[in-house]
Amino acid sequence: MSFYDELGITRYINAHDTYTIYGGSRMSANTLKAMAEAAESFVDIDELQYVLGCRIAELTNNEAAYITNGASGGLLLAAAVCMTGGDMFSFSRLPAADNIKNEIIVMRCQRNAYDKAIEASGAHVVEIGDADETLEYDLEGVINERTAAVFYFESSNFKKASMPIDKVIDIAHKHGIPVVVDAAAQLPPVSNLWKFTRMGADMVIFSGGKTLCGPQDSGLILGKEEYISICRRFGAPLHGICRSSKVSREAMAGLYQAVRDFAAMDEQAYIEALYDKCRMLYGYMERTGLFAPYIVDYGPVGQTYPRVFGRAEKTFDIGKVREGMLKEHIYIGTDTMENAIYFSPLNLTDKEAAAVGEALLKVCKSLYGRKD
Repeated sequence: MSFYDELGITRYINAHDTYTIYGGSRMSANTLKAMAEAAESFVDIDELQYVLGCRIAELTNNEAAYITNGASGGLLLAAAVCMTGGDMFSFSRLPAADNIKNEIIVMRCQRNAYDKAIEASGAHVVEIGDADETLEYDLEGVINERTAAVFYFESSNFKKASMPIDKVIDIAHKHGIPVVVDAAAQLPPVSNLWKFTRMGADMVIFSGGKTLCGPQDSGLILGKEEYISICRRFGAPLHGICRSSKVSREAMAGLYQAVRDFAAMDEQAYIEALYDKCRMLYGYMERTGLFAPYIVDYGPVGQTYPRVFGRAEKTFDIGKVREGMLKEHIYIGTDTMENAIYFSPLNLTDKEAAAVGEALLKVCKSLYGRKD
């Protein structure tokens, strides 16, 4: 009997995406082995953090790296680093930030559910631009002696009204202001691990529990040594506002192994395997007689992996299909604007992809009497 079965907890097939509410992604045997081995011995956490950071920096073509307890923990720590500039007394007083640089600039069009981690540091978020555009003078006009950083959220959902990131970096650096990029879900491609830092970003944050397939409660800050060295000083287990963001030695080891595997993989073969699953699911959608299937070449925030959608007539209730699939213990995505259901192949084995397709046929037949 499995662990979850013993507890009476329902297990699901995740055909939606690497969302935290489902448990992120599936770790490899290599990652689990590294975590198990790390658990067997005690080490100096600071030394472990430093050594693994150096190894990860080398793997990702960056100056330095720091392991966090997720992208949100990375945002909190990066904000603290930028506000205090490495001053220990100032850090010890956070979230009280009245007497230091406490303004962090964020584009209004990029405000999101995760930027509360910035405010948790004690920072005051200064918004620029609007829903239509963000112009250079919007950024130039708010930079002052209280400005600690500009935070940029890299997502295709925000592109329309965002100032290009290279322009943001140019303006911020002209005034001596660091730029932090939240690229939590921006993998693949693998090259994104060094793309933003090569553009000049000072720190770039990635989730460890999404397509990196590391522990769900892990993340990375990649960037310049001058900032990452402060991350090492201020991060857990030091007391202060980041103490609650501690990372276990097991999670550090697991993320390191996950990064090693991700950096070494055959990216073309990986993407082609995802397309194979999408093509399989495309066929199942066609067989229902209810959907017009199509494959898109991007993830929900612009990542370079495929998903398969099935658009239905406007009178068709896709919510009933989602509910029916949940009863089959399968998570799927829905797009209300397109009146479509969709599947992501990221967390599906071939066997699971076939099971999703068969369940879709079953649900559609039950709801609408269609036969494949």
